[in-house]
Amino acid sequence: MNDQDITLVRHVRPVVPPDDPAVRARALARLRAEFDTPARTRTLRRRVAWRVAVAGAVAVGATTAVIVVRAGGSAPSRPLPGGGSTAQTLELAARTIERERVPRPRPDQWVYAPELRNWAIAPGNTIGTLRGKVKVEQWWRFDGGEIATSTQGSPLQMQQVLRPGQKLRRGYPGGAVWGPALWENSPRALYGYVARLPTDPDGLLAKVRHDEKDPGHDRRTFGRIGDILDGDKLIPPKTNAALYRALAKIPGVTVVPGVKDLAGRPGIAVSRTSSSQENRIEFILDATTYRYLGTRVTVTKDQYDHGKVWEHAGQIVNDTADLDSRVVDRPGQR
Repeated sequence: MNDQDITLVRHVRPVVPPDDPAVRARALARLRAEFDTPARTRTLRRRVAWRVAVAGAVAVGATTAVIVVRAGGSAPSRPLPGGGSTAQTLELAARTIERERVPRPRPDQWVYAPELRNWAIAPGNTIGTLRGKVKVEQWWRFDGGEIATSTQGSPLQMQQVLRPGQKLRRGYPGGAVWGPALWENSPRALYGYVARLPTDPDGLLAKVRHDEKDPGHDRRTFGRIGDILDGDKLIPPKTNAALYRALAKIPGVTVVPGVKDLAGRPGIAVSRTSSSQENRIEFILDATTYRYLGTRVTVTKDQYDHGKVWEHAGQIVNDTADLDSRVVDRPGQR
């Protein structure tokens, strides 16, 4: 995610259609198309930062939806305890995380991914947003065929993910969504892509830069690594370690100790300020296990519209915390 993404979320945040987790993947494709757009004059046309996704879904038998995903903030960078450098800290994180085991699910199993957001679209047909610590639960069948969502304990919203030529199953208790970005970011497709990434950091960076057609400054590359950490709940440990080592090689990345995520858990923030110097994007890792906890985006200088401040330095634009993701056998199972 970068400063362009941050602005996009700001535009859709006030009033939008009901939340729909299925369009997150489609949104990511649209966001990446924005990454190279030249910076615009300061108006409400600014961009947004990491793990935010906004897109319309084509629905059958269900309301078309818009989804917005994540962000948040923390204190400015400061020296690490004991004088440890960013590279040393992320190397420790890599060595810790690569010892874990992450088994591959069966195609008919579901990836359960609950999270807290500092705001979310209201569930059902209500137009509006929820504020505070909003719990959004998502289940995505590993083969990518179905998605279910619950916001603040609301009834499950089921959606079938259609492939070309496929029709909504007769009697299916929900709607349907489809699209290339959605298929490419299903749990199995994303798992396959990530599992094929090089496990040495230089090779991984080269691969991601090539895939994202990064024009320089590593804006797209930093954002894509964030996409992977946030979107793939089943990252192979060796690849996860390579992602951390790759982050340490991106210019401008620092590690901020002593932060807490939206759920109040202690962590460290892998931080990078946007190229416009307007926002700070942070990926928060657990302080002990170094597992990914969430993403935060913070305004770093006052933002003006028609001469008036509408976002203040230090204001958290978006904030999310991944909770206890796991593999389950059916939607609704926790």
